[in-house]
Amino acid sequence: MVRGPLPLHLGDVVRLKKPHPCGSDRWEIVRVGADLRLKCLGCGHLVLLPRSRVESRIREIYPASAPPGAPPLKPGRDLI
Repeated sequence: MVRGPLPLHLGDVVRLKKPHPCGSDRWEIVRVGADLRLKCLGCGHLVLLPRSRVESRIREIYPASAPPGAPPLKPGRDLI
């Protein structure tokens, strides 16, 4: 089965599998396209990574449009 790209939008926060050296594992999406620019929410460091690499490392997605306190989305289960 072929899946399309994950629905990632500006302002969404993602939790990745491995933490950044500063200790934070949450990143804000600040650019969307074939590449994603992520901003570390711990130290503010910016990185530009291929979308496929980021999508394979995502554990949870916290949509910017979700109400406060809403549960995060899990890529394998909630976004099929």
